[in-house]
Amino acid sequence: MTVIVSAAPASAASYVDKRANPCVGCNPGIVVEYWYKKGSHSRGVGWIYAGKDNPAAGKTYYARWLYKKPGGSWKVGKSWRKGTKVHNSSESWIEVDWGRGGHTGPKFPRNTKIAIQFKGSGTKRAATLK
Repeated sequence: MTVIVSAAPASAASYVDKRANPCVGCNPGIVVEYWYKKGSHSRGVGWIYAGKDNPAAGKTYYARWLYKKPGGSWKVGKSWRKGTKVHNSSESWIEVDWGRGGHTGPKFPRNTKIAIQFKGSGTKRAATLK
């Protein structure tokens, strides 16, 4: 009689990967890639993207990201980062991003809000880690 015993490795299948893009076409815009283990109440943030359409010519743009845990107040995640101007034949925009993607980055409780803000603007665009 042959008995084969194997321990199943913790695979990527035990993770849930999500992308929050709450307002397609909004200016400014935000995309957050996050992940969590099934059944977990914490969320890992792997990548955050901030975009702004129709930037003024010759102006330098900076953005930062913030977070707000449930019941808490807004706190800065990362300070101001200089944006990169991107353009094609018909439009231009500013991009700023943080992180590497994948199962990396800081962890937050479920229902934490992640927001981006461009310097000089009081407007924040937020996504919720569900």
